[in-house]
Amino acid sequence: MGRTTMLVLDPENRHYDVAIIGSGPAGITLALSLARLTPLRIALLESGLLDADPTIQALARAQPRGDLGEAYFPMHTQRRFGGSSTIWGGYCAVLEERAFMAGDWPIPYSELKRWYPAAAGMLELPDNAYTRPHVAIEGTRDIVYKPFYLSPPVRFNEKYGDEIISHPRIDLILGHTCTRLEASGRQVRHLLLQDSLDTTRAPVRLRADTVVLACGGVGNPRLLQLSGIGQDLPVGVGLMEHPHMYAVANMYLDWNRLQDVVDRRANAVHALQLADAYCVTHDALSFSADFNLQQLVAEPLLGERREALFTPVSLRAEIAPNPDNRVSDSDQLNALGQPLPRIDFHYRFRQQAHRTWQLFADALLRTGLGRPSTLRSNFQLHSGGHLMGTTRMGTDPRQSVVDINARVHTTDNLYVAGSSVFPAGGASNPTYTIIALTLRLGDHLAARLGGKADATS
Repeated sequence: MGRTTMLVLDPENRHYDVAIIGSGPAGITLALSLARLTPLRIALLESGLLDADPTIQALARAQPRGDLGEAYFPMHTQRRFGGSSTIWGGYCAVLEERAFMAGDWPIPYSELKRWYPAAAGMLELPDNAYTRPHVAIEGTRDIVYKPFYLSPPVRFNEKYGDEIISHPRIDLILGHTCTRLEASGRQVRHLLLQDSLDTTRAPVRLRADTVVLACGGVGNPRLLQLSGIGQDLPVGVGLMEHPHMYAVANMYLDWNRLQDVVDRRANAVHALQLADAYCVTHDALSFSADFNLQQLVAEPLLGERREALFTPVSLRAEIAPNPDNRVSDSDQLNALGQPLPRIDFHYRFRQQAHRTWQLFADALLRTGLGRPSTLRSNFQLHSGGHLMGTTRMGTDPRQSVVDINARVHTTDNLYVAGSSVFPAGGASNPTYTIIALTLRLGDHLAARLGGKADATS
């Protein structure tokens, strides 16, 4: 039987087909995908326990430099079964096509889209989340309606925990932190595991034929760095986040043109977005402006008095990867004797925010879809808790860490799951895309490692 274990029985003699490090949305999704598709024996490793433990959570501390404060990292790097899904807000939207049109991703957009239906099922999203991810608006090609659908939200530990724990070919190993991958040549040979609470216990080695990192935008590059893997790759470089700005402007919107496209029955946050083709043409990054449906007024638009929505505007946006934003060693140690990650990160977004808002405002006015105010000059930037881009996907090892199948360029049996592989982050919350990409990875590994599982096993 599968089991939840503290890894005290014969650890040196354990051997798995696949070891997945991290039990958040990506790790749990991949474990279930492989268990359903193959007869492989899987270890799902988690630094934390079933419930939060403050001593273990302290291992998520970092040494920040820049715009992300010290409290940010323990909050957004949850060390417990279920990972970040235990605090997730549930916002879901497909990733914009802009970055694919611009050549930032090394795979076609169609390759990502094919996995969104299955990902929607895992996140309990309506079909519209992938059949109607954005909608054209009459009279303009520059702006589209884009809803951000809300998952209940799914807590992966609660929804999928019983299946993980009871599965005969999955071992959930709790309370142990992977401190190093021991590699020889182009192969990871062992995982070095340390008891997360009792640092006096000797570390143990676990063997696995294939290893997948699923420990987040900081954890994934840190484990590579601490293991000396990919030293000639840009590991940890190009950290991205989503800047959020709340109630930073107002706008009137022509309700007659919006009412037929707005999904009023959906549990969703409503937004307008610069169209992907418009962004590419105008050298702009993706950008969404949230609006609400609460206040209808009569307002002159394009010289006519019309029924209009008057709404405050909150913005979420994409920033480009910057090599100065990175994860590296700090001069402080954690309780396991390892260097804390140093996180250098600055948004450098204000000029981009004003330029993009002006493009959006011009498009609203030009098409008569709405009338915006100016953007407040003293707006505050807030984080989304979305750490992306630190093991980016690409074809050139000089500019990326993993290939199109999420395999580390230098290591034949090592893969990475999660938003750290995003070469561009878009303006959409990343969890939906993380699940889609992880299902794609599961399908690839099932085909590569061979065999289909008995449906009854």
